[in-house]
Amino acid sequence: MMKKARQLILILLLAAGCYLGVRAFSERGYARPQTEQQPASGPKPNVGETVIAPKKTQPSPATQPTEKKPEKIDPSKIYTISTATDLVNLDVMVKDNNGNPISGLDRKNFKVYDDGVPQTVSNFGTAEAPMTIAMVVEFSNKSWIFLYKALQYGYEFLNYIQPKDWVAVISFDMRQDILTDFTQDRSEVKGALDQLRIPGFSEINLYDALAFTIDRMKDVQGRKAILVICTGVDTFSKLNYGEMLKISKASDTVIYPVSILEFVDVRTAGSMTAIEAKNQLNFIAQYSGGQAYFPRFDGELPDIYQQIAGQLRMQYGLGFIPTNPSKDGRYHKLKVELVDDMGNQLRIPDRKGKPVKYKVVSREGYYAPKS
Repeated sequence: MMKKARQLILILLLAAGCYLGVRAFSERGYARPQTEQQPASGPKPNVGETVIAPKKTQPSPATQPTEKKPEKIDPSKIYTISTATDLVNLDVMVKDNNGNPISGLDRKNFKVYDDGVPQTVSNFGTAEAPMTIAMVVEFSNKSWIFLYKALQYGYEFLNYIQPKDWVAVISFDMRQDILTDFTQDRSEVKGALDQLRIPGFSEINLYDALAFTIDRMKDVQGRKAILVICTGVDTFSKLNYGEMLKISKASDTVIYPVSILEFVDVRTAGSMTAIEAKNQLNFIAQYSGGQAYFPRFDGELPDIYQQIAGQLRMQYGLGFIPTNPSKDGRYHKLKVELVDDMGNQLRIPDRKGKPVKYKVVSREGYYAPKS
């Protein structure tokens, strides 16, 4: 019994000694390092050069890209003409009795008079170019038939817009409203017309709407015009008819009125209002160098719009520096004639050799700058 007790004590002493020895050995730092077992397959650890990836930083305000907004209007940058300070620009249309433009004319065929004094044409151009048109549409609740015709005539014009043309849509009743600014997107023009559904007022401010549009187009270069679809009646403008004529004469923007009153007037007994409106539209167009149209049937519209587009794209661009250098702010009358090499009236033959009756259309004058 005593022998077994002594053996047990000896075993305990040996175990304690082993424990103390191992602990002392590990505290000295000589313990065997443990190795991490690698998986049998899969990506191996990268033992090459360690590269620290830079943190993602936001670009500084100076270099941070900004979202580009779609450009809808800037026709003034589309057409540029180098001009002298006193240069007078003049767009001239030459058309036959059917309203079709006559092409093939040269600089020497044009003779320009400023207050009766012949001028030297220094700038001349005949290239076909895109057009910039503001479609001004009467939108009042005067009569449902006028509203219907205005929309019909507006939608019909979409068929004559080319991809490079700039078109804006402006409606007017007792005030004018820009439905879409100048755009080359035909769907935007149609979308603007689609807004004209329920008119709010019966008043019509034709003169103010035209003056407003002329002012917006004064810095636009190139082939530009106003297509105004209207009755020709004005009931609410601050401007009167005489003031409108003066603005039309001073402007270099051609006006093409298309009447929606004529269609109704010829189907009724007629009225003095319609006659007066027709005369006023004729003079407004004439003073601007344009032409007024009075369709009695819907079938006339294609020819009308084709003529307008053809005239704008086939205009002759003339420029001259007036021989009278005085800046008196006075209105100067202009006249343009076609001449041959001998200075006589130009004769234009048709295919059969017969003379073609033609008409030269341009604005009637300009206001000289005032010093």
